[in-house]
Amino acid sequence: MRNIVKILGINIDNVDIEEAGNITKNLIENSDKTCKIIVAPNTEFIMMAQKDRDFFNILNSAELATPDSVGVMIGGIRLKRPFKQRIPGQAYFRKVLEIGEKENWTFYLLGGKGDVPKLTYENVKKIYPKINIVGYHEGFFEEDSEEEVIEEINKLQPNVLFVAMGAPLQEKWIAKHKNQLKVDVAAGQGGTFDYEAGKIKRAPKIVQKLCIEWLWRLILQPSRIIRMIVLPIYLIKIIFTKDATKGKFDK
Repeated sequence: MRNIVKILGINIDNVDIEEAGNITKNLIENSDKTCKIIVAPNTEFIMMAQKDRDFFNILNSAELATPDSVGVMIGGIRLKRPFKQRIPGQAYFRKVLEIGEKENWTFYLLGGKGDVPKLTYENVKKIYPKINIVGYHEGFFEEDSEEEVIEEINKLQPNVLFVAMGAPLQEKWIAKHKNQLKVDVAAGQGGTFDYEAGKIKRAPKIVQKLCIEWLWRLILQPSRIIRMIVLPIYLIKIIFTKDATKGKFDK
């Protein structure tokens, strides 16, 4: 039975990284090759979902939703349901690769621009030399190429499809093609490929421990300031809303 914390209407699993890995393992081992969706809600996701019913529903239909931001952790504390652990997207990515290398799972990397997926593939192989990545493709392609990409994925039938297109595009893409994709699980990965490809530097350990990795990313990418505007609005909502479990599209 899932241990779920609901923040502004969005279901988030209260799991640590080991539990998230084991849930993914169970989804794969018990799969009938129907795509199971894995998401990683953060503060931006939750706020986007308050204005986008489709995104709201996609997040809440996922088989696993890992807590991926300091804002989500604060939300858990506010609701007196503290999360066990924050699980950044890259941490989940690495955990699934670690398990997958031992279990001989197959992977497909879909996302990033230009040489990002190729570099991600090459760098991942250095860390996990026995990993079985059966294919990769950049995530920004013309609509008339979409069917070719899906055909390639289905021909290879990977256990895990990582999709790194940014939210909500990646989640909507997975949901749109869920019934077509012959994969066990598909997980949205945001900017993980950029980190793995070496395009963006990960924050120093001390910054990660202080939970201010968002500030590090803002310094590296000042254009993110527009996206960060939602953070204080989110905090006001969860602190001053009488029932912070309720979202705009709750029935």
